[in-house]
Amino acid sequence: MSYYLILDLGTTTIKAFAFNDNGEIIKERKRTVKIISPEPGWVEEDPVKYWEVTRSLIDDIVNELGNPIAVGITNQRTTTVMWDKTTGEPLYNMITWQDTRAGELAETYSKKSLLKIARVMGKFVGGVAKIIPSLRRRKSIIRALTLAYFKFGANQSIMHIRWLLDNNEDVKRAVRENRAAFGTVDSWIIWNLSKQHVTDYTNASATGLFDPFKLEWSDTLMKIVNISKSILPKIKDCMSDFGEITFLKDVHITAVIADQQASLFSAGGINIGAMKITNGTGSFIDINVGSTPVPGILGTYPMIALKWKNEVYYLLEGIVQATGSVIDWLVDVGLAKNPEEVSEIASTTSDSAGVIFVPTICGLGTPFWNAKVRGIIYGITRATTKNHLIRAAIEGIASRCAEVILLVEEIAGIKVDKIIADGNASRCDALLQFLANFTGKKIIRPRNLEGTARGAFLLARGGAKGLSLKDAWIPPTIEKQFDPVPSDFGQWKKVLTTALSLSEML
Repeated sequence: MSYYLILDLGTTTIKAFAFNDNGEIIKERKRTVKIISPEPGWVEEDPVKYWEVTRSLIDDIVNELGNPIAVGITNQRTTTVMWDKTTGEPLYNMITWQDTRAGELAETYSKKSLLKIARVMGKFVGGVAKIIPSLRRRKSIIRALTLAYFKFGANQSIMHIRWLLDNNEDVKRAVRENRAAFGTVDSWIIWNLSKQHVTDYTNASATGLFDPFKLEWSDTLMKIVNISKSILPKIKDCMSDFGEITFLKDVHITAVIADQQASLFSAGGINIGAMKITNGTGSFIDINVGSTPVPGILGTYPMIALKWKNEVYYLLEGIVQATGSVIDWLVDVGLAKNPEEVSEIASTTSDSAGVIFVPTICGLGTPFWNAKVRGIIYGITRATTKNHLIRAAIEGIASRCAEVILLVEEIAGIKVDKIIADGNASRCDALLQFLANFTGKKIIRPRNLEGTARGAFLLARGGAKGLSLKDAWIPPTIEKQFDPVPSDFGQWKKVLTTALSLSEML
């Protein structure tokens, strides 16, 4: 059977899809992988087991359908793998993007003198740009502003590598002897598939090691953190030949792209102003800002959205820490039997009877990035029912997402009127309707909620057929549109402010 094999390399779940040429999923396989937490805040995975699960999924589909036309890969970002180039053996467990062990390191290196100088210069240039508006979109100005607001994050690969160099003798020795290879999850799987040490621009741009203006590994950042360039993979375009699969004759990897970038491409192709929200455990809001990056301020992140030949597109991203995890919590504590019942109750309950739910059960992401904030339920009376709590929870998720959507739109300087919503939590009609109400925008749910896999498929197909980025994109089939009934969430913002204040007091 003629098909494209797409690997979606998630944190706890690895999926393999067989897409036909029309973009329909004809086969899907998935397996979970075990999280290892040897210390509080440490979130690791076994890279050998991760590869074995991936290989087993490939074998399942290939044994049933035969060899694919090509393979595409999409993956969780910033998870770090270090291995020995001579033996192919891992030097340490994968350190995932959820791991916080490098928090103090990130703070220390963020205060280094080179970054201090960059911040002073960036703020000066930003002041000049405010006075002379015509300068605001110049790359030199934007680069200075990006440096002014740049901080290392505990979840970035650059900090994972530094931690390993400081704490693991095997890694330190392998680097000294020029045997060490670093990669994100895509690189590790590609190495096992085709023996190539490569990554793509979207994954590189999320590591903290990359200069998005020069489109290369950053000598400045590596100098600050003292990391050798010898460990880094070669960076390739999203649609490229990443090598032939060693155990599948004449089958090549023709596309690699990070998960949120894949979802954004699925939603809007290369269209500037295309915006999507992926509602999973948390929510990722991304907008295509075109060929000139926007500085990441107020807790937003600028990254490469796509790179192919001379075409470069940037995105701006905001993150909400808890979405699907809040729905799961409602089920776990017995307020509903399953997520479907949560959606039904939230849709059919006329109001929340004054209950306001701030669902910060995992801290706050954009724009606050405050891990200490906890959730609040305000306004409970004797008349409050579980249905009111459920509706308030879904309204709270939508309020938090709306807050970030409107912020990303403002920073990007691009007005949008519609947003594509994918991810499993987007099955909740009430969530998407409240999101439409609070943002004043149309929220569009595609039939295929696997936006990351679909984006990787479109690029793998395009790479195999020699298409351009424009011609590779096929608009998603729409299942339902949620039109806004404008509503205010100002009261919710006041309770959020209270939650922030309490996090500093308690």
